[in-house]
Amino acid sequence: MSLNEHNNVKHEETGGFNSRWGLLLTLIGLSVGTGNIWRFPRMAALNGGGAFILAWTIMLVMVAIPVIIGEVVIGRATRHGVPGAFKDFIGKKYTWMGTFMTIVVTAIAAYYTVVMAWVLRYIIMSITQSYFGQDTLAIFNDVANGSAGTVICFIISLALTGLVCIGGVGKSIEKVQKLIVPVLFVLLIIVAIRALTLPGAEKGLNFMFTIKKEYLFSSKTWLNALTQILWSVGAGWGLVMTYAVYTKAKSDIALNEFVQGFGNNVAALLGGVVVLPTLFAMSASPEIAQNIAASGNNGLTFISLAGIFADMPGGGIISIMFFVALYLAALSSNIGHFLLSATPFIDAGYSRKKATIIIFAICLVWGLPSAWSETFFSNQDWVAGMSLVIGTLFTCFALSKYGTEKIRKNLINIPENDLYVGKWWSYCIKYITPAICIIMIAWWVIQSFTWYEGVDILNPLESASLGTWLVQAALYIVVAMFISKTINKETENVYFDGETYPPIPEEHK
Repeated sequence: MSLNEHNNVKHEETGGFNSRWGLLLTLIGLSVGTGNIWRFPRMAALNGGGAFILAWTIMLVMVAIPVIIGEVVIGRATRHGVPGAFKDFIGKKYTWMGTFMTIVVTAIAAYYTVVMAWVLRYIIMSITQSYFGQDTLAIFNDVANGSAGTVICFIISLALTGLVCIGGVGKSIEKVQKLIVPVLFVLLIIVAIRALTLPGAEKGLNFMFTIKKEYLFSSKTWLNALTQILWSVGAGWGLVMTYAVYTKAKSDIALNEFVQGFGNNVAALLGGVVVLPTLFAMSASPEIAQNIAASGNNGLTFISLAGIFADMPGGGIISIMFFVALYLAALSSNIGHFLLSATPFIDAGYSRKKATIIIFAICLVWGLPSAWSETFFSNQDWVAGMSLVIGTLFTCFALSKYGTEKIRKNLINIPENDLYVGKWWSYCIKYITPAICIIMIAWWVIQSFTWYEGVDILNPLESASLGTWLVQAALYIVVAMFISKTINKETENVYFDGETYPPIPEEHK
């Protein structure tokens, strides 16, 4: 259908999200992932507690929220997955940027499902209490390396994620998120209350919310806060852009994204209240608690906390609730990863079922090495994490190229908005966010030379080297440019007239 034919047809706004409540819970579920529960507490512990939380909140408002507001505009205006959205919003020669972002998120879906598999194993072990009294380091090594049980849990988790996506947004994803997100918050609140009743828990709480000047004025604190907020909210990945395809043309933008951003931060604070008071209460000294927090995401969650749950009164039930909450957090985010990866295939004319099966197959092949080897998993995590910031820059570029003030006046501050945004949004997108992201990438590159002693940081065969990121990211770009030629041909429908939001097209209902 041509653009003129499309505009001459009277549409009733159907399809997509059924309610604003469902949309908000889906957006919050998208942002609230494992990083809120295992990474945020660790980052807070290593960066001065309250100083980090303050910096992290400022970064939410200055960087993450402006970007996800912009993502809603692009997704709703074009009604396409990320590659097609870039094509229709700023031109065919930029389709590869959206394709690159899609490849990166598909890589994340593959290895992120491995985290779900690990957590599922720990849910089972918590129910049977089979890891209690055991060497938790040895247990985790068995789970993460060469385990057929983990591979089975990986396939189960991948199938579960795909099953939710096959049903579509309004009929399946929204309903599932309306169930699991409230359950996730209830479980976190219950476990947090138990953590606060432990003798000595107040030490962890005081540490978490006390602002120390030496950390507040440290560049490392602010850079880590930026890293946490980008990875947690998912700003600039294209995830919000994808969900925006399924939002009504006359629905709020700005307030919804503020709710998503602050909902994410509330969940992270709950995760911090669960983890830090527990660590401080069960450790012999604050220094030991901080050392445990520094042991990495996997070490903190599957080794240290698992051991603490085994030793604390009522730890069996707390362990079950904690790992169920972690699994739900991972599932709620991974649904978004899957949807983003499948949507370009739907744009090209594939049925939702066939598109989801294709992504299932890709993630199965791509994720199996991570399910079998923690080293491969760490490599994929490192490469994708670095590449995501490139996606944030691409999103800011697209918004700036179209015209931030034109977007703000005509596409963000629509009459249906409950909250209007000022010129600060344009400044953030054009100058502040890109500058901060470039500084962060430069900081990572410089720091990478000091992170691993005895490691050739430029060797692409090292699992977490600068070299491996450069080689794999370059490969993603080459593949993206090649695939984008086909995407430009296959994604024929153009819905955006440059001025108004089109209704949800038939293929996305």
